[in-house]
Amino acid sequence: MPDTPFQYFSNLATKALLYEVSLSPKPGLVDRFDDGAHRDMTFSTFIDSTMALAPFFEKYISLGYQMADEPPLALFNALRDLGIKAEQAMFEATGGINTHKGVNFSLAVLLGATGAYLKKHLKLLKNPKRFSEDDTKVICQISSSLCCHLIETDLSHLSEKKELTYGEKLYLDYGIKGPRGEASEGFPTLTEKALPFFRKKLERSDKELAQLQLLLYLMTFVEDGNIIHRGGIEAWRQVKVECQKMYGAYLTKSELVHQLSIYNDILISRNLSPGGTADLLALTFYFAMLEGIL
Repeated sequence: MPDTPFQYFSNLATKALLYEVSLSPKPGLVDRFDDGAHRDMTFSTFIDSTMALAPFFEKYISLGYQMADEPPLALFNALRDLGIKAEQAMFEATGGINTHKGVNFSLAVLLGATGAYLKKHLKLLKNPKRFSEDDTKVICQISSSLCCHLIETDLSHLSEKKELTYGEKLYLDYGIKGPRGEASEGFPTLTEKALPFFRKKLERSDKELAQLQLLLYLMTFVEDGNIIHRGGIEAWRQVKVECQKMYGAYLTKSELVHQLSIYNDILISRNLSPGGTADLLALTFYFAMLEGIL
């Protein structure tokens, strides 16, 4: 199997992460202008992390391709093992800073599903620019088959654990499932909300404006575990209300940039960072690039 077709898809995943960190201004998040509400990471940290993860993206796709005919759970376990190695490479590159742990999990699943899909659709290996919206939907459905067991296996016995991650605490306290929930349900935020929204905006707006509008749109509803972890459930609800108000103002590009800059200062003062939104932003960029609209 030639390397180039897999590299085409994996390079877009790398590019999606670079697009996400480069989009500016992003309230509370690291971007080209500042470090948002983060004291332990910078724009350069995200570049280092992205480059450390990049070699694994092609491996995720290759693994999915090789194991396309095996049981979904077998492929998931193989992807999880490989994902742990990717995570270790990320931490080595960043000096122990968690820049991309959540999105690495999601990309492992989605790229593994992409590889499995390519095995049965060889025409896309020969001409990947024929990738369509329908292909996106099926890949996300494959992701669900890989992850449908996760809520039961990972989150059903938390009361017996002595030490919980903050993601596990969010599930116990508020029922928020995070990336596991998205993956187990086939990434509905992507297929039903983010991508339909982004496709329409790209038809009417320039690409940078469409990306900023997508960011703000996601902040109006995404169950953002990072915000809740930093500020509590009420802080997250307040952010949603404030973003809904900003989104409903129908701002021009210059107005939106100005308002996002002001809101960035507000979230920094509250020590809030919508990292869950950032991950979904990157995943949306990945599929938009595959579909040839970004």
